Amino acid sequence: MKIAFLGLGNMGSGIASRILAAGHPMMVWNRSPAKAEPLVRLGAELAKAPEAAVAECDIVVTSLMDDASIRNMFDTSGAVFAALRPGATHLGVTTISPGCAEWLESTHKERGAFYVSGPVLGRPDAAKAGKLVEFLSGNREAIERAEPICRAFAERLVLIPGPVGTANKQKLCANFYLIAFIEAMSEVFTLADKLGASRQIMAEIFDQTFAHPGLKQYAARLFQRNTDGNEGFAMTAGAKDVGLILDAAHEAGCPLELAEIIQAKMRQALERGMANMDWSAIQEISRQRAGLSN
Repeated sequence: MKIAFLGLGNMGSGIASRILAAGHPMMVWNRSPAKAEPLVRLGAELAKAPEAAVAECDIVVTSLMDDASIRNMFDTSGAVFAALRPGATHLGVTTISPGCAEWLESTHKERGAFYVSGPVLGRPDAAKAGKLVEFLSGNREAIERAEPICRAFAERLVLIPGPVGTANKQKLCANFYLIAFIEAMSEVFTLADKLGASRQIMAEIFDQTFAHPGLKQYAARLFQRNTDGNEGFAMTAGAKDVGLILDAAHEAGCPLELAEIIQAKMRQALERGMANMDWSAIQEISRQRAGLSN
């Protein structure tokens, strides 16, 4: 099966490299063509436009930023939508809203194509290593067609029955869990510094009590105050996801006070020019509020 891969950011490039390494022929497209060069050197074909990639492939994988970029790319009056092959499967690995996923499924049916929700859980290093967790929902036959591609970059596939947006709801819950832990650890480290207690001891406690390597990574990142977003999850993307979490919670009538606190810190971080830092840099806002100097 020939794959069209659209969107080669930190996550997308890692996922695409795993699919390519698994032996699947691939056409790639990115708004900045330079990001596609490493994949082209590995054997991928560079498409001049996204519709050119989509027109030649039966499976389309998108790793775009948000609802707006997805809706713009697959607008029913646009070239990409017109290029979708009848019977093609579109796998979306981005964190988007459940409503956007449902819109994609509905519009794809107009073309005789299928949309599968496949948001992934993990950082860019996990994508490069093929160690992501992926939630999948949608048409069962379309999921089965996409499954060999998914296994190239995800070590665990979680098939979730229900409407196509169910996987997106699950991803929002998982992301809230992660950012809530980040906020809790951020405040603990900030309190330790403010009181004159030991950050090192708290880092050791976190490492001893967290079994998942992802949480250990965040504990180490927060302890070291490593805000680098180049290989991480940028604040802009994190703020987008927290907004989606709060939107879904509001629609369900579920207050999330902690998420509102986190959103306020992320907005402050963005206002202070921290857009490209890792989302765990909310610790720096906690430190600033506590009057701690760098």
